[in-house]
Amino acid sequence: MGGPVSSVPWSPQFVAQTLEVLPVGLEGDGFYWMKPLHAESLRVGLPSSARPADVVLDVLKWYPLNAIVVHSTSWRHEEGRVILTYVAAIEPPGDLARDSLLPVPVRRAELARGGATTAPAVIGVEAVIEHALRHLSWLVRDDPAVMTALAGWKTALTDFEPEPFRALA
Repeated sequence: MGGPVSSVPWSPQFVAQTLEVLPVGLEGDGFYWMKPLHAESLRVGLPSSARPADVVLDVLKWYPLNAIVVHSTSWRHEEGRVILTYVAAIEPPGDLARDSLLPVPVRRAELARGGATTAPAVIGVEAVIEHALRHLSWLVRDDPAVMTALAGWKTALTDFEPEPFRALA
């Protein structure tokens, strides 16, 4: 398991990849996400030999957070590296290490849009979370495993209607 990206020295086993983990929880009828106190999002180095979903589960154990669903949601190029993002639907957190993660209410955001052959110039974490929740909204309707695991989230996810469903309206 790799340490924080800023402390991982270069080596042949490390490719300039970053794994971003967005733990998202449901409280009442609203979502929150967990972020480090002093960083934009939770990111770790991703060794080329690692299976990203396994790394996500290992990272969540550090805090400790229990995953309900882990899903690869997006990737983007940022500051010379690839950021691979996974959303982790989590159970309500128990005792988190003091000063480790901060719960932040999820606010609706516009999706980042680029050109027909180009990526958006900037993709903020809020847009990535919006995209991730739209993924979960789609999966809770279409994937039997996610449908079962996130049965209690289905109503709250209806507001995050995936783009393909909007086009059919």
